[in-house]
Amino acid sequence: MNDAQLNDQVLAAARTKKALGLKYCPIVVYDEAAAFRMADGTQAGAVMLGEGAFWVVCLADAARLEAAGYEWAPRG
Repeated sequence: MNDAQLNDQVLAAARTKKALGLKYCPIVVYDEAAAFRMADGTQAGAVMLGEGAFWVVCLADAARLEAAGYEWAPRG
């Protein structure tokens, strides 16, 4: 993964935040295990399948993403 691809992923997350009215911008993570560690380290963290990466979000934003057609990342 290069810097340009990462920038594209972060911009996609920011556009999704704005379009869906998310409370926070999704955190873009490429490593599945790292994404779940980050989510587990919070009180209300969730991992969603973002656009080409894993997105770590709060539960409220996960519900908004799910309603818009995004999927929960399967654990393991």
